[in-house]
Amino acid sequence: MEIDTRHLRMVKAVADEGSITRAATALGTTQPALTRQLRRVEEHLGGPLFERSRAGAELTPLGRLVVGRAHAVLSVIDSLQGDSVGGAAHLVPAQVRIGVKFGNALVGLIRGLRSVVPSTEIVTESETRIDGLLDLLSSHRLDFAVAHEFVGHELALDPRLRVRPVGCEPAFVLLAADHPLADRPELELSQLRDEKWLMSPLDVDREADCMTRICFEAGFTPVISHYLSDGHAIELIRAGEAIALSTPTNRDSGMVLKPLVGTPMRTRRLLLVDRDNPFVEHLDKLARFTADTLAETLDKQPVYRAWKDVHGALPAGPRPRPGAPTASWPPPGHARLA
Repeated sequence: MEIDTRHLRMVKAVADEGSITRAATALGTTQPALTRQLRRVEEHLGGPLFERSRAGAELTPLGRLVVGRAHAVLSVIDSLQGDSVGGAAHLVPAQVRIGVKFGNALVGLIRGLRSVVPSTEIVTESETRIDGLLDLLSSHRLDFAVAHEFVGHELALDPRLRVRPVGCEPAFVLLAADHPLADRPELELSQLRDEKWLMSPLDVDREADCMTRICFEAGFTPVISHYLSDGHAIELIRAGEAIALSTPTNRDSGMVLKPLVGTPMRTRRLLLVDRDNPFVEHLDKLARFTADTLAETLDKQPVYRAWKDVHGALPAGPRPRPGAPTASWPPPGHARLA
């Protein structure tokens, strides 16, 4: 990694506040995210910058050297920015950094950015964990992110973030092509009570929580035998060793997608940006590009088109307001799956 002004401001904030927790509040991020960033900086510089204790964070000799240099560098940069405010008010940053998990959302966001800021370099970053994606956004390592949440199990988002729902999809079931239920047009969830399920790893998102809830409401507890992603998951499903929930866009050979009666599980896509980000003024237009591309991708899948002809497209929003209660799982007295 390279040390830039964001890292210098972070270190200076910890020194000024005397506490990582207070510095995180001052910077508008979270204590875990700031701690991770600080550790990366310390690893890069070759030693600890602060001695942590219950009383707070005290500078080490290396830390005093770095903070002294940070003061010098930042004072020059702040002076330059102050002198150029009038002439540079409408300048577009040279680079925009985006993070997404799913490729179809990435395509839509890139198309939108090329439309609104054609001269700006687009840099992408991959992060499989939703919490990790949000941390990157909160720590200003990303300008935009597209995340997903399960309806009824919404994400707890930082109030500094500006959010636009850009799509909502039904969860289908992914089966091996020779599965005994593969010829059914749609499936009752209760028909799958004896199946071995494959879920995303527990630190990726809340899929297992949502899955457990909908199965509980259907009268059974799912047998979740695997927590995998990517290629390993596909091979197990194709071989008939497990089944999984899936977006309606999955088109891998050797498997089939089946809708669930009643659409018990829905996935909402969100475009997010910090309220102070210079690109925030383009949020609505970028949301339209992303939403249009997601819809186009869905409509290319014959199974989804047939489902939509009967049920109609799912509305993306509105999502619950920040701070509104969301589903908690498991309920009291019901053990969480290991």
